[in-house]
Formats: sequence, structure tokens, C-alpha cells
Amino acid sequence: MRSQVKPLTDESYWTTLWDGQQHKVRHLRWAYVANRQLAKLFHSALTGFEQPTLIELGCADSLWLPYLARHYNSDCYGVDFSELGCQLAERNLALAGTKGTIICEDLFNFAKTHRTTFEFLYSMGLIEHFSTPQAILKEMYNLLKPGGTMLTITPNLRGMYTPIARVASPKLLATHKVILPIGLATALQETGFQVTEYGYTGGPLKLSVVDYSPWRAVIGKWGHEVLCKCVNLTDIVVGNLLMALRVPNQQLTSPYVYAICRKPKTK
Repeated sequence: MRSQVKPLTDESYWTTLWDGQQHKVRHLRWAYVANRQLAKLFHSALTGFEQPTLIELGCADSLWLPYLARHYNSDCYGVDFSELGCQLAERNLALAGTKGTIICEDLFNFAKTHRTTFEFLYSMGLIEHFSTPQAILKEMYNLLKPGGTMLTITPNLRGMYTPIARVASPKLLATHKVILPIGLATALQETGFQVTEYGYTGGPLKLSVVDYSPWRAVIGKWGHEVLCKCVNLTDIVVGNLLMALRVPNQQLTSPYVYAICRKPKTK
């Protein structure tokens, strides 16, 4: 199966990305509508579990592993093939005073030795980086215990985010396979999962879903910092205003596509 899969990124791509993050300490900020909605999705997906064994695939610089370790008393694991990204994930766990196991390994190799190990599995931007997402979904299926639950989140690169990405970060579109909610649900069902819900999430606006780092070479370090602060402020102010106006999650402006599914229990 691995020979049939073409990654749309390589380790150097991610090392360059995470290199810009290693001097920053990030935290989950609940002022963002997207974080509040994602927390609700985790709550929905984890309902009924007590001290679950869970894993994040593609865990580099993860802010959600510390959150899940603390709020769900879970046995947390994370796997990623970027050494620097794994170091950042370990740093985030330590800063939050939580425990977890971070494994620096290729996902396909990891899956061979950890079949039917986890009760809950999630990814926040993974399957869209491969030419054949179904191959990744099959490995996810194999990692889960029967009756286990999975939450899959990918960026919504349709609607208004497509023209923004073309200007801000053309490479972003080249390294992502566009996946719509119905396409994600269909791929999951074809893999063997039972899909319980799917759609758009993250609120009515999140401009920071697009990578603006290429503009650092154009406007300089400080100009890039100002740009990012303006983008983040817009996400908070306008995003919360649109939520107050009851603008729903939809393709035009919501930042993420998601699905919650379960692996059937064996008979």
C-alpha cells in the first residue's frame, strides 16, 4: 500500500515550517471561535470513554494533546516523522504539566507495530497531504480497537480561502488535496468506518487557516509579524461577531472539514 501513496510534502517542508515556531510558545486561546468549536467536537467524540488510550497522527507542535491529557485523563500518544515537530510537541506537553508519549516515526511503519491499540484517534491536517487519502484512512482503521472512535479534521480550501491561499501561499494549494465533507464521509465508509457526523466546522471565519509565512521574504520579519497579528485579531473580532449574528458553518467561510466515525465492533 505504501508504494501506491505519493506524499505531497516531505520532511524538509515540515522542518522549515516548524523552525519558525520553535521560538514561540503557543497556547489554546478560547477567544478563537474555531478552538471552541473544535473542543466541542472532541467532547462529542470522546463521550462515553473513561481514561481513553488516544493518539494524534501528525502531532507536530500539538496544542490539543496537552488539552486532552488534562481534561479527559487520557493516556496520550502522538506520532510524527518530523524530529523538530516532535520536539515541539514534547515541549508543549511539558509546559502544560501533562504527560504523553511522542514517537518520531513514519506513520506507515508505526501502524505495522501498533494495530488495534487505540480507543480514540484523531488527526488535524494529515490525510490531505497524500495523493491517496484512502491509504492513510486504512492505516487509521487498523490502529483503532474495534468500537474505537476517530475524529478527522482537514482544512477547507474551497470558498474564500482558495483565492486567499493563491495570493498568500501558492505552495499551500500544491501540498494539499482538496477534500469536501461528502468526499471525506464516502472515503471513510469505503474504508469500513461507520460515519456518525460530518460537515464544516471552525466557525464562520478563520483567516489564519492560510499560511502567510512566504510573505516574510517580501515584507520582512516585522512586517510579517504585524500581518499575522492583524489576521489573528480579525479572526477573533470578526469571527465572534459573525457567531453572534448566527452565521452557520458552511463552505464559503468555515476553515475546516471534519468527520466523526467509529470502527465497528467485532461480532
